[in-house]
This record gives sequence, C-alpha cells and structure tokens, in this order.
Amino acid sequence: MNRETTIVLVHGAGTGPWIWGRLQDSLPVPSVAVEVPSRHEDATPASCADQIVKEIDKAGAERVVIVLHSLAGVLASELAARLGDRVESTVFVAALVPAPGKRFVDAMGFPNSIVLKLLFKFNPRGLKPSAKMLRAELCNDLSETDSAALIDQYEAEWPGLYLARVGDARSIPRPAYIRLTSDRSVRPKLQDQMIANLQNPRVLDLDAGHLPMLSQPNALAKMVMEAIEST
Repeated sequence: MNRETTIVLVHGAGTGPWIWGRLQDSLPVPSVAVEVPSRHEDATPASCADQIVKEIDKAGAERVVIVLHSLAGVLASELAARLGDRVESTVFVAALVPAPGKRFVDAMGFPNSIVLKLLFKFNPRGLKPSAKMLRAELCNDLSETDSAALIDQYEAEWPGLYLARVGDARSIPRPAYIRLTSDRSVRPKLQDQMIANLQNPRVLDLDAGHLPMLSQPNALAKMVMEAIEST
C-alpha cells in the first residue's frame, strides 16, 4: 500500500459516515468517510458516484482504497470507472454486488426481490425497516446501547440504488471481499453469490454480524489492512 493512499469508507443503507468512526480510530493509515447521497428521488448509482468522487477530491486524496459496505456495493463499477488507476484496491464488506445489468433487488432472489419492489412502489419517498426488523437483522452482535443508537439514527432509503441496473464489477482490479459469517442481513450464502460476481477476489472471513464497524472495529480494521496488503 502506497504511503500516500487514503482509505475511502462508503456506508450502506440507513446509516451515514458516522458508522465508521470507531473503525477510523483503529486504522493505521489516513481515511475519509463519505456520504452516499441516495435519499432523494433522482438518486442513481451514477449520481452518487459523482458526488463521492467530489468528496474524495475535496479531501485531497489522490491514491485510494475504496471500502464498500452492504448496499454501497452497487456503486463499485461507477466509482471504478470515475477513479480509474487512482484506485489501488476495492474492499467489499458483506456488500451486494449484482451481476452485470442486474439490480440490487435482483440480487436478493425470489420472492424477496418481488416484495422489495412492491414495498418501494407504495413507499416511493423512502422505506425504513421496523425497529424489530433492524434488531433481528443488524443488531445480533451489538450492545444494547449500540442497538438503540442505530435504530434511532437509521434513515429511510429511497428506491434509486435498489432499482437501478449496475455495470460489470468483474472489471474492478484487485478486489477483496470480507465475508461476515454471522451476518443475518446479507447472509453468508448470499455473500458467496456476490463474491462470484467479482474477478478472483481475495476472500477473508470475519465472525461478525452485519455491522462489524460497530461490534468489532479493531478486528475489521486489521482485516481491511490484510485485504489491502494481499491484493
């Protein structure tokens, strides 16, 4: 890893740059956590990638490692296209990486994809899981304090990133995938399907739920660095 490289942290659904605070404290290299501007009616992977690149430029980051969590996986090909050889590697953390020309909802499989499309049809201005669902899928290894804070801060997501078709993630150079083996939101079997949509990724396993940046920031930081150094 180049000494001048910056790790760019891209959050998943419902959260924001704040989710990465503990991980940033544990990383031994510079990092920047960016906002994914997906919560409005015109949001697309392309428009979100444009804004993220502006944030990267504003931070003065020339060489970057992109870390994509969960929903942010749909941004992979758009970011790669815009950043080109500025990207040293891309690390996916339990990320959804649809096959070329497919959508996030397609990656969820039948019947989940049908249900999700219907939910967005009737909730075009944002969809937020219930507190019970958030606890079941995201909080299985979080403390009660972290669980309550997550539920309080979790924001509704608009359909843009869920329903847009994506490019070919197989063209992304030097990918790594951190598979979360206790994830109840993006379960390991689904993560394996996403791994198959990448070109020979380095795969590392972490025994954690969907939000290891909260539950195991030190372990995740070490694994991110291992993924970077091995690609």
